[in-house]
Amino acid sequence: MNDDGSVIARRLAFLERELDRMAGPADDAEHDLRLNPTDREARRRLEAIYALAGNTWAEIQELRARQPGRYAVIRYDRNADSAASRDWREALG
Repeated sequence: MNDDGSVIARRLAFLERELDRMAGPADDAEHDLRLNPTDREARRRLEAIYALAGNTWAEIQELRARQPGRYAVIRYDRNADSAASRDWREALG
């Protein structure tokens, strides 16, 4: 992987956005599992989401540690990202 700061920053932004997007499906799977604790499909779905989220979080931490001249902890601003996404979609028409 390229250690260039801008590449790391873009990768971090992508991973943090994806981690944030996993919250909705995880909430749905947790809700389904609470409604029916014996539902194997909901349990497998939740385990898969947790495993993916854990791997994503580990990669985020690794990239943050390698990011030159930056703090190791950076919080993803979902409001800024959603506003930028909305503006981009509106610009497309």
